[in-house]
Amino acid sequence: MKDEYNLRGLDRRVWLLAGSRLIRSLGRVSSFLFLPLIFVFVYGISFLLSGIILAIGTAVMSLVQYYAGLWTDRVGRRAFLIYAPLPVIFLYLLMYFEVAYRWPAASLVLTWLGTICVNALQYPAIQASVADISRPEQRLSAFTAVRMLVNVGAALGPLLGGFLATMGFQYVFLSASVATVVEVIMLYSTMSETYTPTGGRERERIDLTVLGRDRFLLIFSLIGVLAGFVIRQDGPALTLYVFDFNRMPIIDIGYIYSMNGLLVVALQFFVLRVMTMRSNAVFWRGIGMLFYAASFALLTHFHSLGFLLAIMAIITVGEDFVSPTTQAIITNIAPQEARGTYIGVYNLLTSAGRVAGTAVGLYLLYFYRAVTWEFWLTVAVLSLLTFLAYISTSHSYTLRLSSSKSGAMGAR
Repeated sequence: MKDEYNLRGLDRRVWLLAGSRLIRSLGRVSSFLFLPLIFVFVYGISFLLSGIILAIGTAVMSLVQYYAGLWTDRVGRRAFLIYAPLPVIFLYLLMYFEVAYRWPAASLVLTWLGTICVNALQYPAIQASVADISRPEQRLSAFTAVRMLVNVGAALGPLLGGFLATMGFQYVFLSASVATVVEVIMLYSTMSETYTPTGGRERERIDLTVLGRDRFLLIFSLIGVLAGFVIRQDGPALTLYVFDFNRMPIIDIGYIYSMNGLLVVALQFFVLRVMTMRSNAVFWRGIGMLFYAASFALLTHFHSLGFLLAIMAIITVGEDFVSPTTQAIITNIAPQEARGTYIGVYNLLTSAGRVAGTAVGLYLLYFYRAVTWEFWLTVAVLSLLTFLAYISTSHSYTLRLSSSKSGAMGAR
């Protein structure tokens, strides 16, 4: 099977889902970016404890996504798309008051964990819905289209968040609450069910045990653990590095992350065309990790705003190769009745890398605070190892798709 560059042929509902993700990211990206700053500089929480809190959030999110993936295969997608986000409206509103009136840090952390749980309920249903309404050869294009619109929101969100944060960090959460209201209204009025479960009790039980039956999924997920650790360093670690170690103003963080969103919009379709010309999604995922390696290597020596913007541009190209391929690969190897489950299983296993990337990453950044170049060099080397792992696995993915097409897929 060869991936197609086919945007015009996508189901209209792909674009509707992408539009809802745009609205979602417009409000929520800033809440993620500025939360470490709130922990450290508003509440005086240490780097290490902040990293542990964020890591707990990542672990909780992945666990909830796993069970949400199981259930979206059993009850359908629409209920998770529409009803799961409703509590988030009130949770973000509560965070607004908690930050505005300096409620205890424990209260803010618990409310934030609540948003993590509820947001995680929706994620597998979104990804599975995109796969439901796309042919296998269209899925790379479909997930790329979704990512492109997500990053329109991710480009505008940090600018909006940076502006709001200058007036008060609490307004970041108020904007997230308002954006969620718009998202729910849009999904309720436009999205129909994309998958109706069949078979009832006769359906095979598919859960974490699938890793023992699906060797490719296991190997791909284990590489994803390392990739998750590396990629996580462009989040909280980079945010605190820019703001605390480089003493840059808050608005500069908005500029840097907006550069990420804007370049995704500008380059994502070009990168998609490159990826559909030859080879396969796993190979290009490896190429993306090379760009990550280059960006982290540059962070060892260059720290001005201009260089940080250029480094973010390189990171963005890496993301353009890596991000759309994740769900395209997972949903292509998964049976139709287990797409949500495969997404949940992959996210649960790779959460180990993301958890370590948050907690261990922030700890190592603090440990190497006098020689931060050593931290970024270590991350660059790990990126190169991830590149080699993906490249060595790309042929197995080609064989897997061929066997799947002939009806001999090992997971079935």
